[in-house]
Amino acid sequence: MPSVLVSVSDKAGLENFVRRLERFDDLKLIATGNTAKFLIEKGFACTKVEDLTKFPEILSGRVKTLHPKVLGGILARSSQEDRDCLAEHEIEEIDMVVVNLYPFELKVKEELSEPDMVEHIDIGGVTLLRAAAKNFERVAVVSDPSQYDHVIESLDANNGKSTIGLRKELAHAAFLRTAQYDASISSYLNRTLEHDGLEGYMPQTMLLKLEKHQDLRYGENPHHAAAWYSSAESTAAYKTPFPPFKQLQGKEMSSNNITDVYALNNVLKGMPKACACIIKHNNPCGVAVDDDLFKAYQKAYDCDPISAFGGIYGFTTEVTEELANKIIENFVEIVAAPAFSKGALAAFAKKKNLRVLRLAPEILAGGTKQLTYLKDLKEYGFIAERELEPIVTADRFHAVTEVQLEAKYKDDVQFAWNVVRHLTSNAIFIAKEGCSVGIGIGQTNRVQSVRIALQQAGNNAKGAVMASDAFFPATDNIEAAAAAGVKVIIQPGGSIKDQDVIAACNAAGICMVFTGQRCFRH
Repeated sequence: MPSVLVSVSDKAGLENFVRRLERFDDLKLIATGNTAKFLIEKGFACTKVEDLTKFPEILSGRVKTLHPKVLGGILARSSQEDRDCLAEHEIEEIDMVVVNLYPFELKVKEELSEPDMVEHIDIGGVTLLRAAAKNFERVAVVSDPSQYDHVIESLDANNGKSTIGLRKELAHAAFLRTAQYDASISSYLNRTLEHDGLEGYMPQTMLLKLEKHQDLRYGENPHHAAAWYSSAESTAAYKTPFPPFKQLQGKEMSSNNITDVYALNNVLKGMPKACACIIKHNNPCGVAVDDDLFKAYQKAYDCDPISAFGGIYGFTTEVTEELANKIIENFVEIVAAPAFSKGALAAFAKKKNLRVLRLAPEILAGGTKQLTYLKDLKEYGFIAERELEPIVTADRFHAVTEVQLEAKYKDDVQFAWNVVRHLTSNAIFIAKEGCSVGIGIGQTNRVQSVRIALQQAGNNAKGAVMASDAFFPATDNIEAAAAAGVKVIIQPGGSIKDQDVIAACNAAGICMVFTGQRCFRH
């Protein structure tokens, strides 16, 4: 008579699983508290753990399965020595362990108090899983309801017997589950340390928990294998499902599509007005804000119509039918927004390959979450960074020139800095009346980036705001900006030549604003 120990938080599918197990042999069911009550109510003969151990649950249920009668029955090997030991202490072998853990990861999203979260840390369940997984030579361990069908199918194919291959596979899954569970707890405690005043705290050891969302056709290039994974940390921080958008129509998302939408999301995040952004190769080729989203789109598109071909188009407010019809006049890979009118969706449906994504509003709301970013440097390991940058507002910055910042330029200063911090260094962004007019990115020197941005801006540079992601080390770029008619420059400051640069701005009648924060994006 096979002995099965059951202790589950998630009882979905359990009744059906146990009934299917009964087809193969008479079962001796052993279960903890609520699980035993559930099985008995469903008509199963079930021994409660406290009746097996002759010891009651204590500490309000914190201790119930941590007992030699339970762990000995799981860990005993098939050797005569171990079986003699079991007989001596009147311990019965346990052949299968069915356990799923307290839903700690789900409880994190509920923002419970720290004492309540601690009570949702499973101890006994993790111990049972590890014990059964260690003894996979004899014991089958089922750690998730999603495994029920697979286990039954394998038993069906092998005359009701579990194979060593199945048991090893289940053991691997159980150890993976406990590792993921511990990683979630560690991540939670790490965040509480930050909340206790340790801003930017970086742990000595970092556990990365990733769940595969889907396999991708290929990576950045066709010779790269790729899959898309979710991060439990970011999902919990933003309280959104994964992925943070819903695809409404179009072809399957590719690796490059996903990274482009991520770049789009960063630019759109926290924009104070209706914003339109067109992304190409992880950088915006046009971005604009306006009270009217249609006007914002037209301004963003007009910044660089050539690069907009085949781009990723994103918006912060609802896309109307009028705007949708305008968008599909061009070749577009993706349109992303938090909402679409029925007419807009009907218009997009005419382009069956066009990917339409409804973005999670929580992501676009802005704000800093202090999540950890990893840079994979292969044989050089990983660099972990935690972004602590405050929300962008013009009143945090101060003019360092004789010419002070006029009120009419404040919106463009905020807009320009909010965009340039997401561009690839060396980055120069020129804005005028809520619209990008010139962008210089990814150059190995800032002079070249300025030249490219000013050339693209042309006459629109007159009266414009120029933003730089890092300081100006010399006056040459200031002189070029002055010649083009730029009126305000916003940059981090911090160069040993700051005074020379400020003097050049004073001579040209340019207001220069220092942010005090560099925003390189390599």
